[in-house]
Amino acid sequence: MKITRALTFLAGIALFAACSKDDDQPPTDVAISGKWNMVAQYRTYTDNGTKDTVHYAVDVNYWIFEPNEGKIFQMKNAQPDTVFYKLIDGNTKVVTAVDDEFIFQADTLSILSLENNQMKLEGNYTTPYQFKVIYQFGK
Repeated sequence: MKITRALTFLAGIALFAACSKDDDQPPTDVAISGKWNMVAQYRTYTDNGTKDTVHYAVDVNYWIFEPNEGKIFQMKNAQPDTVFYKLIDGNTKVVTAVDDEFIFQADTLSILSLENNQMKLEGNYTTPYQFKVIYQFGK
C-alpha cells in the first residue's frame, strides 16, 4: 500500500513538473506586440557568386508593434518612421508597407524566432542583386 501511494505521489510530481509555465508561449500576434530594441542588424550580399556580410550599428533603433492599429512605429538612425503591418502564412511572416492596402513599398520578413523577449526577422531580396537582411531584437 505504501508503494502505491509513493508511486502515485511521484507520478503527480512528474506530471506537475512536465506542465511548466515556460511552455505557455503566447500566440505570435500577442508576443510580437510592444517595443523591441534592435540588438543586431546585418546584410549578406551575393553578387556574381561573391558573398559579403555587412554589420550595421544599431544605436538606439527600435520598433514598436501596435497590433490594434496594425502599425509599427520605428526609430531608425534617429529618424522616426511608421509602416503598416500584418501577419501572414500562419503568423510566420510579417508584411509591412507604407499604406494600409499593402500596395506601396511592401516588404515581407520571415519570423525566424519569437520567444522569451527575443525576436529574429529575416528578409530575402533579389533586386538589384541577391541579399539577405537579419534583424535581431530584444525587449
